[in-house]
Amino acid sequence: MKSKFQLIAAVLFAVVLTACGGGSSKNQNTAPVVAQPDFKSIDTVTGTGAVAANNNLLVVNYVGYLYDSTKADFKGAKFDSSVDRNVPFSFTLGVGQVIVGWDQGVVGMKVGGKRTLIIPAQQAYGANAHAAQAPIGNITYAAIPANAPLVFDIELLSVQVGSNPVAVAPPTSLQIHDTLPGTGAVAANGNTLTVKYTGYVYDGTRVDLRGGIFDSSVVKGTTFDFKLGAGQVIAGWDQGLVGMAVGGKRTLTIPPNLGYGASAVAAAPAYNGTTFVGIPANSTLIFDVELVAIK
Repeated sequence: MKSKFQLIAAVLFAVVLTACGGGSSKNQNTAPVVAQPDFKSIDTVTGTGAVAANNNLLVVNYVGYLYDSTKADFKGAKFDSSVDRNVPFSFTLGVGQVIVGWDQGVVGMKVGGKRTLIIPAQQAYGANAHAAQAPIGNITYAAIPANAPLVFDIELLSVQVGSNPVAVAPPTSLQIHDTLPGTGAVAANGNTLTVKYTGYVYDGTRVDLRGGIFDSSVVKGTTFDFKLGAGQVIAGWDQGLVGMAVGGKRTLTIPPNLGYGASAVAAAPAYNGTTFVGIPANSTLIFDVELVAIK
């Protein structure tokens, strides 16, 4: 991002179709970058019924495929299908109950319509891999590899109008939550840290409170190095990463006074199929940070 920060700055199976959870010249590639398609939404049948909008309760049928660029329709191996189970899937649109690609891609569908979504990994499961689900009869399913783009065929069966969700107010102080305690060396002021991170604009209407992504070393396949406590990053990082152990993962919820305050930050250019959002003035931010090494 700017001003003191060098960064610019679910499983979709019926039982688990929920949302999971800029470096410097020192950045280095740490994982192969998988070529990602652009997000696409293609109506194959235009519906004639009610229109899907955020906060509506939707009932859909779907089939999910691994993306395969060698196929004319881009549909590789099938990894899930409500059609095979003959059990439609219900969810509330726009509140984080499903992957970002669905929350974005299903808006505007009409009942009776069918839509194909091509979803890059960053709007699906990112670096998280998922084992193949159990066969149904003689139908077998593929596993979802890490960084896998996906294709979904979706049919909208019904729309029930919902009410606007109650927004959860952002915290006024720095919130620190270790999602995975590390086992290595512990970060202290003066150490040079190597981290991976993804940054989100806080959205109190979503279940996971994560709105749009404004920057991510994970998306870019890089790491980021900085000296802790030296003012090279925003204050929320300098304060929030002290005591973190190597190998650990930590979520920081950072109020505006420890982030960018009244300064707005323009959106970074799209990268490898992921579109980044800008940071509005006085935004609360959420960072998922992994401590890779201490130098």
